[in-house]
Amino acid sequence: MRTGSIHDRPASGAWRAVLAVALLAASFGCTHEPAFRRQAEEEGLIDAIRDTLLSSVEAEKSAVLATTDEESLAMARESRRLAEKIDGLVGDLRTRIEADGRTTVAESFAAFVARWKELEAVDDRLLTLAVRNTNLKAMRLAARDGFAAVDRFLVAMDAMARSSNDPETIRTLNAAAIAALREQSLLQIHIPSSDDAEMTRLEGQMAELAASVDRALATVRASNAVPAGALDTAAEAWAEQRRITTEALKLSRENTNVRSFDVSVHEKRVVTRECLDALAALRSAVASSPQANR
Repeated sequence: MRTGSIHDRPASGAWRAVLAVALLAASFGCTHEPAFRRQAEEEGLIDAIRDTLLSSVEAEKSAVLATTDEESLAMARESRRLAEKIDGLVGDLRTRIEADGRTTVAESFAAFVARWKELEAVDDRLLTLAVRNTNLKAMRLAARDGFAAVDRFLVAMDAMARSSNDPETIRTLNAAAIAALREQSLLQIHIPSSDDAEMTRLEGQMAELAASVDRALATVRASNAVPAGALDTAAEAWAEQRRITTEALKLSRENTNVRSFDVSVHEKRVVTRECLDALAALRSAVASSPQANR
């Protein structure tokens, strides 16, 4: 009877050793592996947020610098799509961080979210401006329709000057032609200007030049020194030029391209850097968190 019990002892000891190893392995699997996996997932999400953020910035820059409405709209849509993707990634990251309950990581996450919300607000304002392209539209209007109207006006004025023998009438017509050209050149300065005071000054000069053309046309008409038909042609071209200039000035004053570019290279750049710095701090917090090493 006792011989059997002696043979049982080593088997019982071996079983206890095997059981201890199994419990240790189970304990390792329940602590180290999930913690390590959570850390890797969080770091992967942070890296994905950073990569997507940089892609969104590139799309925003393309929207600001685009030379057509179509390209600007397409790039703005892409930037917003990427921002929505970031929101989804941030939501996934929030779920994991809240589940872990690590105070340092939670604080770093909150700091990043605050910066990201600031960046989203800047982007929304910036892209809304960029896609309107009022400066580009003003430039195209002035360069195409505006110059065409001025050209018709100048041709008509030159024809009248050539047909007249009155020196005073010729001087008046030439002065009006020069004034029209000067006004058109000031419009080209007005469109890209970002200074309200400068734009106001330019508008004042343009108004004076336009008034001098109006007076010249009225003087020539009253003198009966040129054919009425030729004068009517010049007056029609000038009226068209005034309509185009008024519209171009209105678009120029909105300054959406100038303003969006300014926001992009100054305010957006600063907020983007702060956002990326906060994201880097969050990644460091995740990597160095005590729970990640348990």
